[in-house]
Amino acid sequence: MASEWLTVQQVADAFRAAGYPDSAATLRRMIDAGEFGAQGDGWYRTERGGYRMVKRSAVDDFLRRRAEGQ
Repeated sequence: MASEWLTVQQVADAFRAAGYPDSAATLRRMIDAGEFGAQGDGWYRTERGGYRMVKRSAVDDFLRRRAEGQ
């Protein structure tokens, strides 16, 4: 069963599959800037290691908005 939460690498894979070449570093900056929603809602940082985890639905919503904007 797929998790509701994605790692930054999994988000990057989803972006590449959608045709967007954003790097993991760019995605981390976008996450921190709130592009995927507020911390605690659309994404969170793990207590150990500070890894960013993003909701799959937040990624899907962002990709949909990006596609509509083009």
